[in-house]
Amino acid sequence: MRVGVSRDDELTLQVVESQKRFYDLRAPDYLTGAPSDRRTTGRDTGIPERVRRAIIDELNPTGDVLELGCGPGGFTRELAGHARSVTAVDSSPKMLARNKVEVARSNVRYIQADVFEWVPDVAYDVVFFGFLLSHVPPGLFESFWRLLRVCLRSRGRVAFVDEDDRVAHYDDVRVADGVPVARRRLGDGREFDIVKVFWKPEDLAAKLGDLGWDVSVSRLGGSYLYGVGDCDCT
Repeated sequence: MRVGVSRDDELTLQVVESQKRFYDLRAPDYLTGAPSDRRTTGRDTGIPERVRRAIIDELNPTGDVLELGCGPGGFTRELAGHARSVTAVDSSPKMLARNKVEVARSNVRYIQADVFEWVPDVAYDVVFFGFLLSHVPPGLFESFWRLLRVCLRSRGRVAFVDEDDRVAHYDDVRVADGVPVARRRLGDGREFDIVKVFWKPEDLAAKLGDLGWDVSVSRLGGSYLYGVGDCDCT
């Protein structure tokens, strides 16, 4: 059972499982210019390569880096160019297979695991995640950030990129038992529920502050947010 989720919280468990299934099936054409998987006409989640590179260059993640929800490898490639080592974690075997082919770096270690259940075997200098935070259910938010404390070495940093509240209108999100749920569609017409939380930077920074984190969260471009900071993990 996932830490922080009771047996009674079946909806959270069901949506997380649906989310995992969707992204595994979507992996081969995710962010490749295929038609949007959103029910409302709009956009697929993506960020230009030059922006990804600029973010990671500024972060300068040296040492040992953990990437959670690594996906097809857009950020993995940039992280591997700076770090001594990168541990790339994703629940989708198809995403990991694609990442290995597209990144092809000897300093990247791959782990297939559900990030809500995974326990790290070592600590890291930097933990990074791109477009994962919006898929963390409210009921798992605190336990997710507790996991990050365990993952970080003393004086380690956390950084992340995601969509923000300015693009919420691209999704017909419904809230069911406190879980913001959106629909995604595969090319064959099958639909899946996923978690989708659109944060305002100031609200996210305040919530993390309440949990003991010192994270600066700012808007990036016209539709993204970027956060970087640390925590007193003693």
